[in-house]
Amino acid sequence: MARLLYDDLATWCSDLKKITIAIAPSAYDLVPPATIPVQGRATWIEEAATDLLENYMFLCNGVDELGKTRNFAHPGLREVTILFLYTGSYRIARRQPDIFKKEIPLTCLALVCTAVFSSMLFNCIFDGLGKNGNGKSFPKFTAKEYKPIYKTMLDLLQTVMEDPYHGPRLVQQLRAWAEAGWEESCKLDGIDPSKRRHLRIQLD
Repeated sequence: MARLLYDDLATWCSDLKKITIAIAPSAYDLVPPATIPVQGRATWIEEAATDLLENYMFLCNGVDELGKTRNFAHPGLREVTILFLYTGSYRIARRQPDIFKKEIPLTCLALVCTAVFSSMLFNCIFDGLGKNGNGKSFPKFTAKEYKPIYKTMLDLLQTVMEDPYHGPRLVQQLRAWAEAGWEESCKLDGIDPSKRRHLRIQLD
């Protein structure tokens, strides 16, 4: 899998950052209300993005039924992950079905988190939307610039995985996202996975 990413570096980097830029404003409520004057839109978005970056809140999705934080579960991360891995132009999941049919690797989720982080940190969202109004301003997304952020995300994910409560929850989530992503991918190929769910083998 790592070799696939390396061999097509320019393609997937471009694909991932464009997906992130397209999804982040709506997924993270970074579109200013109509009451905000044009000259104040960039500032409003910058402040909203900064709030999300503090304490890595852009990675979380509230709390679960026991009041525990749902780490790495933000709907924006799910949307970017599925679009990039399963239904976008790159569709790495189709190249490694043995992996991506079952579960999304931590390395891939860390990569998505890094892309979302970079899009907020380097003002691309509020620069493109707030100042230019066209969303055409993209950040550079290279291994050299973002390797430290990627390693941080991977370390955070490993910490969650080692937790007796949050670890199993994250595994369950990654499997659920993989299932949803694979179904969407199959639909693009004209395949309906639901029609095959009744097929079972009996090993009495």
